[in-house]
Amino acid sequence: MTASNADKIAATENTSPNTKACELLSAEFGEAAYECADAYYYYGKALLEMARAESGVFGNALDGVPDGEDSDNSQVEDPEKMTEEEREDVEKKVGEALDENFTVLEEKKEKRELMNGDGEETEEEEEEVEKEEKEGETKEKEGESNEKEGESKEGAESEVAKEGAEKEKEGEEEVGGAEAETKEGEDQKAQEAEDEEDPSNLQLSWEMLELAKVAYNNKLAEAKEDEKKVIETKICETLLLLGEVSLESENYEQAVADIADCLAKRKVLHAGDSRRIAETNYHLGVALGHFEKFDEAVEALEDAIKIIQLRMENLKNKTESKDESRADDAFYTRESEISELESLIPEIREKIQDTKDMKEQAAKQDTEEVGFGSISAVGSSASPKPISAISVKRKAENGDSASPKKTKN
Repeated sequence: MTASNADKIAATENTSPNTKACELLSAEFGEAAYECADAYYYYGKALLEMARAESGVFGNALDGVPDGEDSDNSQVEDPEKMTEEEREDVEKKVGEALDENFTVLEEKKEKRELMNGDGEETEEEEEEVEKEEKEGETKEKEGESNEKEGESKEGAESEVAKEGAEKEKEGEEEVGGAEAETKEGEDQKAQEAEDEEDPSNLQLSWEMLELAKVAYNNKLAEAKEDEKKVIETKICETLLLLGEVSLESENYEQAVADIADCLAKRKVLHAGDSRRIAETNYHLGVALGHFEKFDEAVEALEDAIKIIQLRMENLKNKTESKDESRADDAFYTRESEISELESLIPEIREKIQDTKDMKEQAAKQDTEEVGFGSISAVGSSASPKPISAISVKRKAENGDSASPKKTKN
């Protein structure tokens, strides 16, 4: 295994036995050795499932969360929505609080009256009190004057000190701000570099499955006749998974290519009533639908139904081809398989209807956009540009979706 692929495997957080197996086998036999192929295959398959699980978690994370500001979800109680009991309870508590406050104010008033005295004062006493008050006011004014003089001196000194402290603080803030910006920039660059170095689970899944395909093909070139069917079967399974990875990546063109390759190989390997051929036709129909080849998608899905119906008929006549995947199933019966196949047909018919709906939606979108383009082009010599149909999961204009990689055959 090259250093880059080895590093990618070692860098993943997934420390499953598959990861360790890939490292040990590639170190022992070499990156493209047949001994590594199964480990690559199962590791790639596990990563694909993990990527799907992550996608499901993120997709459902905001389910039920309202868009924008929703007054119905406010934490403040709406008075109009209060029940009569709640209103009475609030009024009672407010009344009790007002009564308590009134009682406290009354007690304070009584205390002030007691401190001031209840008796009547004589004229002499009043004059004496007035004289003392005037003398007190004069002394108080003198004290205030002296205090103001002291405060003005202290204020001038504190103002100078304050200005110095502010300038020093401004200098510290400028230095600290520059350091913070520098640190933030470094952290951002480090995060970007880490994101570039660490491949996603979907990207790594694609790379592992590609390595598995290469290893299987290398072995096929030198395999004996009795080994070839086993290896070709594994190549088909790998191609089907590669198609699923491309579907998850919204690289529909590559998905169609890989699944079509798998179908062509399976038609040679298996009998006409094989469930593996029916399965591949179904996946091809799904990929073609997303790739906006709607008629071809419907045809592939209908072929899947025909194969299933043929197998059901052969099962009833006991002339069906052997299914290697059920050879070790002690509970297998023809009746159970017929029942299972019957349940699959309605699901495929539903997918056919979905594909037809997608076609109608794309045609309607084409009509609307062409009409809009014709109106906007009135008075202009430039002819409107051709408009491509828009699929349900379309990611980028002209079908150029971001994919992990293009398969290199």
